[in-house]
Amino acid sequence: MKTLVIYATTYGFTKECVEDLKKQIKGDILTVNVMSDKKPSLDEFDNIVIGGSIYMGHFQKKLRTFCTENLNMLLNKRLGLFLCCGLLENFEETLKRSFPEELLKKAVVKECFGGELRTDKMNFVHKMISGLMKKATEKEGKPEPVKIPENIRKFAEMINRNE
Repeated sequence: MKTLVIYATTYGFTKECVEDLKKQIKGDILTVNVMSDKKPSLDEFDNIVIGGSIYMGHFQKKLRTFCTENLNMLLNKRLGLFLCCGLLENFEETLKRSFPEELLKKAVVKECFGGELRTDKMNFVHKMISGLMKKATEKEGKPEPVKIPENIRKFAEMINRNE
């Protein structure tokens, strides 16, 4: 079984989650950062995993473009979709805004891997916006975003099934 993991990352959290996922998926795995790596032919893979982060409410444009440009090929593969986002209550709605409806219906697994604010890597404007968001969520009594290893494990288990 060959699996391709296509992802995008802004500040490294998604890459970290992809590395965790890679350790748990059986068979041959290739990880490709759509922002910097050459994209291989999808023909040679049985499973395709696509995921990225939600930053300031938006999914990476390069991943959306990849999904639309390769839609027909992706619909003929075993598919898993994930998001890295801090607001779990918005996961379903964010998923719908991020991926084409056909892929959402086709996916054997869809999961949220959590999130993390890496302000030390952000530019000034992003730090300011993140600070305002953090204050607003604290005021509402919501916890800070964290990685959810259990969701990464469940995702890998679904990809590993031979259904």
